[in-house]
Amino acid sequence: MKYPRAVENLFSNRKWSFWLGHTIFWIGVIVETSVVFPESVGSFKAFLLLLIIGLEGFLITLCLRVLYKKYFWHRYKILVLVVLAFIYSFIAGALWAYITIIVSSVFTGESIKIPQAFLIQMVSLNYTTVFLWSCLYLGYKIWEELKDQKYQLEHERALLRTSQLEMLKYQLNPHFLFNTLSSLRGLITADPVKAKRMVTHISEFLRYSLLEGKNNEVQLIKEIEIIKQYLNIEQVRYNEDLLVEFDISPETNDFMIPIFLIHPLVENAVKHGMQTSKLPLIISIRSVIVDLTLIIEVKNSGNWIDKDQKIGATNTGIGLQNIKKRLEHSFPGRYTFEIVKEPEFVKVVIKIEHEKL
Repeated sequence: MKYPRAVENLFSNRKWSFWLGHTIFWIGVIVETSVVFPESVGSFKAFLLLLIIGLEGFLITLCLRVLYKKYFWHRYKILVLVVLAFIYSFIAGALWAYITIIVSSVFTGESIKIPQAFLIQMVSLNYTTVFLWSCLYLGYKIWEELKDQKYQLEHERALLRTSQLEMLKYQLNPHFLFNTLSSLRGLITADPVKAKRMVTHISEFLRYSLLEGKNNEVQLIKEIEIIKQYLNIEQVRYNEDLLVEFDISPETNDFMIPIFLIHPLVENAVKHGMQTSKLPLIISIRSVIVDLTLIIEVKNSGNWIDKDQKIGATNTGIGLQNIKKRLEHSFPGRYTFEIVKEPEFVKVVIKIEHEKL
């Protein structure tokens, strides 16, 4: 159910919410009193006195609000708050009854003698009213604080998820750049022409990082384009020792995936494939949609290298773990991540279920 914008703005303003609730409460008290005690509205003078008594309670509870707000409501547990509310409400109820007697005497111009039994009844009634107001006010403040805490917690969790995602995403870029610059360093003196071509491909990769890196997700086709730039860099380095095959189904082009999701798989395929495969190293990248499921495959000739067998300073071991974490973040419960290890090849398969393609 949607409310008018003016009403939503009113209730979103805490100050106006309090005054509205406070006013409605005391109007309700006056109406209830006029119904329970019909004689209180038997004449205009009696009704005016009822309004004055209601105004007294209105002002007394405002003083209680200052006391609750300034000194103790947020410092104690709920049980302690109830006890304190009981005590302060009783004091306020007695004070209210005393003020009512004085005001009634001034209003009527006569000295009013109230029987002790009626005075006790008046204090009890006033106490009950003020205690009800205190419970409503403190309950509202507790609910308000819990809502603020929930919002703050959700905000902090969102920031944490975002920061974690950014951390995972940018862990990949330095890893790639380290490998690439190491290759470039070896070509500068040995083959300046190839080094120049590699710099061009590196600049294209950096342009992609700057333009698309602000987004957490990109179209799959854009991810494939930057992978081609990376493989162009490696082909400058390895020449005919590296063969690449792409089989990208057009219907997968617009599928949104986390940025730099596939790239580390290809990087690992080149790095570890060169250590275990017969040359030329063959890398194939495939994407297809089957039964509303996106399937991404990165396959390389060679063998799987166990963690304790992996060598080389550039092997940080973060790539595959980051991919799994980012898949879980973007597609919780809707993905599978599988590594197929065969004597002649290694294949990584990612499957992402999607309801709307």
